Formats: sequence, C-alpha cells, structure tokens
Amino acid sequence: MKYILILYMCSLSTGKCPDSTVSGYQFNSHYDCINAGYAVAQKTYRNLKELPDWDKPQFEEEKIVIKFECKELKVNA
Repeated sequence: MKYILILYMCSLSTGKCPDSTVSGYQFNSHYDCINAGYAVAQKTYRNLKELPDWDKPQFEEEKIVIKFECKELKVNA
C-alpha cells in the first residue's frame, strides 16, 4: 500500500476545514506517513506567519490549526 499526506487548515471556532492541500509526499506505510504528518503540519503552521495576509489576532479568534490525514492509495500491480 501507498499513502499520501493531506493537510487541512481548520478553524476550531467553526469546526470547518475549508482548505486542503495534497502535500506531494508519498509513503510506503501508514506509520511513516503519520510520523511525517506531525512534522509537516507543525512546519506548515509555523510558516503561516510568512504569508502576506497573516493576522495573528484573526488566527487567535478563529483558532486556526493544521490537521492532516494519510489517505491510502490503491496501487495497481
């Protein structure tokens, strides 16, 4: 099996995750995908402040978080 890492930018205030991004990372195991997911999600969150429209008070109000999942890919042999 192969797994692909998908990141979501979510608001804990609304419970919605309007933005998702396929990271481009592929893994041979669920374990490897999850392990990388935590690191990539943390790095992504920390890099949000580099965005031109980054607004800390808005992030605080909306309680912005980065969530992720590892989606199984069906690989034809």
